[in-house]
Parts: sequence; structure tokens; C-alpha cells
Amino acid sequence: EPLPVNMRVGQAVETVGQAGQPKTITGFQTHTTPVLLGATDRAELGTDEYIALTNVLEGVVLLRRNP
Repeated sequence: EPLPVNMRVGQAVETVGQAGQPKTITGFQTHTTPVLLGATDRAELGTDEYIALTNVLEGVVLLRRNP
């Protein structure tokens, strides 16, 4: 069943070798799912309400509620 979840979609930023947890996108806009990404776009969940069961937000992503 599709869930209306907020996603941040923006330009991908390379974060290899950076300390801590740097942002992986820049210039993002917030959209409600379903979201269609461009070739150079990257997405992340907008809230901590759900956890993605995959490391990559690509194709169909399964979510579970954050405990």
C-alpha cells in the first residue's frame, strides 16, 4: 500500500572521505511520494517517522515505522 511520505529531492553531492554525517544532497525541495527522480538527483526521507529497508532509495522502496 503506497504511503504519503515526505521526501527531500535535490542535486547529488559526493561525500566520500568526509568526516561525520555530511548532507548528501543540496538545493533540495520537499515532495510527497510517489517521487520521480532525474538522473543526477538524489532523495532522502524528509522525517524520522519511517525507516527505509534498503540503503539506496531507488525503484520501489519498502518502509517501516520507526520504533
